[in-house]
Amino acid sequence: MDNITKFPPLHVLPEKKPPTEPPENPEFSFNQFALNGNSAVMREKMLKDTFVLDNIAILGQATAIYAKPNTGKTLIVLWMLIESIKAKRIKGENVFYINADDTYKGLVTKLEIAEQYGFKMIAPSHSGFETNKFQSYIKQAIDDNTAHGKVIILDTVKKFTDLMDKKQATNFMKIGREFISSGGTLIMMAHTNKNRDTDGKVVFAGTSDVVDDCDCAFILDEVTKTDFNKQVLFENFKSRGDVARELAFTYSIIEKQSYKDLIDSVQLMDAAIIEQVKQERVVTVKLEKDAAAIEAITDAINQGHHKKADLITFATGIEWKIPHRKVKQVLSDYTGEKLNNSSLWRLQIGERNLKSYYLLTENNTTSEEYETAKNG
Repeated sequence: MDNITKFPPLHVLPEKKPPTEPPENPEFSFNQFALNGNSAVMREKMLKDTFVLDNIAILGQATAIYAKPNTGKTLIVLWMLIESIKAKRIKGENVFYINADDTYKGLVTKLEIAEQYGFKMIAPSHSGFETNKFQSYIKQAIDDNTAHGKVIILDTVKKFTDLMDKKQATNFMKIGREFISSGGTLIMMAHTNKNRDTDGKVVFAGTSDVVDDCDCAFILDEVTKTDFNKQVLFENFKSRGDVARELAFTYSIIEKQSYKDLIDSVQLMDAAIIEQVKQERVVTVKLEKDAAAIEAITDAINQGHHKKADLITFATGIEWKIPHRKVKQVLSDYTGEKLNNSSLWRLQIGERNLKSYYLLTENNTTSEEYETAKNG
């Protein structure tokens, strides 16, 4: 037994424990969403408060402009864009005007203008551009970090989403906000409803999603129109930033002028006369509402009906069917002594308080002279 070799005791390793798994429901903290530490990177991406469209659309924002067809929204947007490029507030090479609502002749004409001033024009079915892929193009620009500093003008936005469909409009603006957050600028032109509101103002068409998610929104409305020019008024109804509350423009509508001449005719109107322009718009809106009754009364007078009772009978008859109260109101509203938008006929009171109406002319005449001239 004494000769048995003794070995030192073996070192016993501790028993290995299985790795600890993270708890199924870790404790929630808002810290995971905090932006702290990213201010320097975010400041680099932040754009200066520069106007792409002077007093209307700011760089790095989403702006919506609503107007009835043929009001001049494309014309004035292009004019303001050109003025910004000429003033070197923005670089034309960063602007992409997507013309999705034009004739082929219109495309060519505006392309020549784009080439002259250095901004880019894109059109559906040309050079491979597809409107139904627009949102994927935007996502790609965001993913590739090429959205920063780029300006996209959509003419018109209805070609890229269904403004009457809340879900589609919401998804479209979600992508738009991502583009803005990546340093892009989005200017959207859209149409208004056919009918005005109770105050006589035009109303944007579609759901409210575009307006809710954009930074600034404007209504562009026609105020006055002559044979030679048209006056229009921008009115802001949503803003983030120092944009104008109101802006008025005038431009030529002479027939057969070139589009270049049309752009050159655009002029910003003095702020002092905007109130006058607004008052003229009220008169114009009233004329639109009363147009049928005015035409009926004018037709009656031209056919020799001058007595008030006869005029009312004619205008409310089977041909015109204007409501009795409307005829009486329009007769009263447009009675005056001098021809203008608020005075179209004059009232002559005869024997036994008989009321007769005659159309106003540049040189007013008596009832006897009126009948003589009419009968030759």
